[in-house]
Amino acid sequence: METIPAGPNDVKKERLAKWKQKKQERDRLLRNNNGTTSKTQQDMQLNNSDASNANKMAERRKKLELWRQKKMQQDSLKSKQDVIGSGLLKTSRKSKVLNVKGTEEQQQGLSRRINKVLRKKIGKVKSVFEESDDEVEAPKLKLFKPGTEENTDPSPVAEEEDTLDVYMRGLKADSSKNALSATDIFEQEPDEHLSFDANRTESMSESEYMRLAKMKAKKQLRMVQYSEEELEPFVKNLYQEPDEIRSMSEEEVADLRLALDNTTVKGVGCPRPIMKWSHLGLSSDIMYQLERELHFSVPTPIQAQAIPAIMSGKDVIGISKTGSGKTVSFLLPLLRQIKVQRPLSPDETGPIGLLLAPTRELAMQIHEEVVKFTAKTPGLRSICCTGGSELKKQISDIKRGMEIVVATPGRFIDLLSLNGGKLVNPRRIVFVVMDEADRLFDLGFEPQINQIMKCIRPDKQCVLFSATFPAKLKSFASKILTKPVYITINSKSLINGNIKQKVEIFGNEEDKFKSLLHWLAEVEDQHPQSENKTIVFVSSQQICDILYNRLEAFRSPIFAIHAGKPSNERAWNLQSFKETKNGILLCTEVLSRGLNVPEVSLVILYNAAKSFAQYVHTTGRTARGNNTGTALTMLMNTELAGAYILMKSMRDEELAEHHIATVSKLRQMSDEFNEGLKTGKYRIIKGFGGKGLDHLDKVNEEKYKEQNKELGIEATRIAEHKTPIPETVEDIHGITIPRLEYTVEKSTNPDTSSTYFAYVQINDLPQLVRWEATKYTTLSSIKHETGCSITNKGRFYPNGQGPQSTEDEPKLYLLVESTSDKDISLAIELLEAKVKEGVRKSNMQEIRSTKYTI
Repeated sequence: METIPAGPNDVKKERLAKWKQKKQERDRLLRNNNGTTSKTQQDMQLNNSDASNANKMAERRKKLELWRQKKMQQDSLKSKQDVIGSGLLKTSRKSKVLNVKGTEEQQQGLSRRINKVLRKKIGKVKSVFEESDDEVEAPKLKLFKPGTEENTDPSPVAEEEDTLDVYMRGLKADSSKNALSATDIFEQEPDEHLSFDANRTESMSESEYMRLAKMKAKKQLRMVQYSEEELEPFVKNLYQEPDEIRSMSEEEVADLRLALDNTTVKGVGCPRPIMKWSHLGLSSDIMYQLERELHFSVPTPIQAQAIPAIMSGKDVIGISKTGSGKTVSFLLPLLRQIKVQRPLSPDETGPIGLLLAPTRELAMQIHEEVVKFTAKTPGLRSICCTGGSELKKQISDIKRGMEIVVATPGRFIDLLSLNGGKLVNPRRIVFVVMDEADRLFDLGFEPQINQIMKCIRPDKQCVLFSATFPAKLKSFASKILTKPVYITINSKSLINGNIKQKVEIFGNEEDKFKSLLHWLAEVEDQHPQSENKTIVFVSSQQICDILYNRLEAFRSPIFAIHAGKPSNERAWNLQSFKETKNGILLCTEVLSRGLNVPEVSLVILYNAAKSFAQYVHTTGRTARGNNTGTALTMLMNTELAGAYILMKSMRDEELAEHHIATVSKLRQMSDEFNEGLKTGKYRIIKGFGGKGLDHLDKVNEEKYKEQNKELGIEATRIAEHKTPIPETVEDIHGITIPRLEYTVEKSTNPDTSSTYFAYVQINDLPQLVRWEATKYTTLSSIKHETGCSITNKGRFYPNGQGPQSTEDEPKLYLLVESTSDKDISLAIELLEAKVKEGVRKSNMQEIRSTKYTI
């Protein structure tokens, strides 16, 4: 007969029956003993009961241990999958830091990483059974240190210590003892405003924590101290002067420079100009490209003088009109220098040559010229790195090694800061070019360029090129160039002689737009079969968009480019304009530099230029090379500054071709502006009108003054004080700025040249202002920029006191000495700027001290 297994209810009934039976036996024993039991019998019964309970607890512990082992195996498999899936990349990077090589060692490093994560997870597992007092210890994993024996220390400290952390701490300790090397060019400073919550980070994963830590850290380029052992020597002078040039007399050289468009040279050791390409000793491929493809039968004036100077190892500042071949002037020496350098090793990314440009379009234009010369030359690779472009692809290309990098300053700093400064190593850079250097300065790139130059070897060769060279750029160039040679081509007329200048004057915008349509249609009708492109420059993005919408129905294709458009759209429109026959380009000043499209025959300035530099560069987009072109300015009758610039720039024969009424109106507007310059009513913009820091300060200051005049704030303030403002005080932003009192004297010594002295009185300045103007950093910076000698003289006298006799020391003053009166004036101007800064600090301190005064 088959046995039916007992169910849960049957088991309970059986247990209940046994319990009742035991209870009846205990009750019977108690009744037999009259309700009492001996102590010995009770102990025996209790012992039997405890033994039974102990057996049950042992069985439960055994089952619990089996469950925990099974749970640990499941967690282990799950943790390995998570670590392999999400931490493989991070582990591989750390294995590179530890120099782990080979498949077996990489697997060991990955295993140690996984074990560490497992220890953290197992340590957090808590028992779910309250009855158990025993704790199951996590399996102890042995640590492995590269280059040492296995660690047999089972102590908890050894288990918690991570090998990677120990190694990284050792690196930090070594780096703090040793001097800064060429690769340690970055320091990370935590942001004091961004802090981590300790309670919150406990629940974070390690990868998330590291990601946030990197995002909340600032990276700042640090100056690199190169030692002589780190730097590979290189030869700067690669120029051999041909016998034909060496045999020329000084008079013949002077006549040659005069024939080369009135070339002027300043500096020591500048070689003589060349007359043909064969004097440079170029290869046959480059000679063929210059003469057959670029149609440079003979060197242009800037090329004839600048290329020998650069090849001889000199730092050069080249100033020449637009379209004169400045790009070739620095590309040929750059390629020559790279070819004689040691090739990049597999572990070097380069570059050897660096070219900096102010805008994306100019950088792309330069890179196109570089590609033309390097396409047929093996071993010369180049890349263009600009803001707004894909950074991931640039990083991938640079990792393969690049001899030439063309970049904007901001993007190159980004590349320098990647991977702790190991992606781009400036150790190999020996040649630096800054094209359109004045625009770099005017756009406010001076701090970025200074940071870049501090990371490059000090014996590098550096050249600057531009069509204009304002006075402010002289101080900027003196900081980064070493004994430069100044080469200026036709300094009296910077407008290209192949450009025909025209002007039209209008009374309203509608007439001007109709004239624009007439000119565009005339160009298309006169040259329907030939290639003639047109560029229209406007002053703002809004005007550019408005004109584009109104001209969409025009017959010829029209493209628009300005800084408000995405970089890919700008690049596409520019490329389409170059490839489209008789295309029309609407753009702002962003394309006024470096754009080289030889087919451009007409440039229209729809809005008049506001500075000479702007007019030179915008008109220079036509008549590239040996071509001719026309530059038309559409002038409103209220644009007096534009009329003044045109009268200074246009030649007499060009004015004679215009209508008498137009010339008369133009001259009248120019004379009115000239009178305003003398009285201070008008002023001409010296810079390019960019976004430099100095330019922004001036613009904000002018806006502030205009608002105050409109609201009548100045008159109110004067009335409240009831005290006339003294003549020695200038009111700026409502703050009184004391003017420096100084006298300039000239001393002539028969044995030496003339010397100029300036005595600047500083005794009566406020204390904080005096400290700001005479502290060591201020005086040293002024000495560096001007070359003047500045000395503190006299002693300080309190207010109302002074020297009582001729034997007493005079009041505190600064003695400024120099051989040039211009340097004296510049030094005093810089001192006045420091006085202004000190006054502002003094006012801020006064505001803080009286903020809560009742």
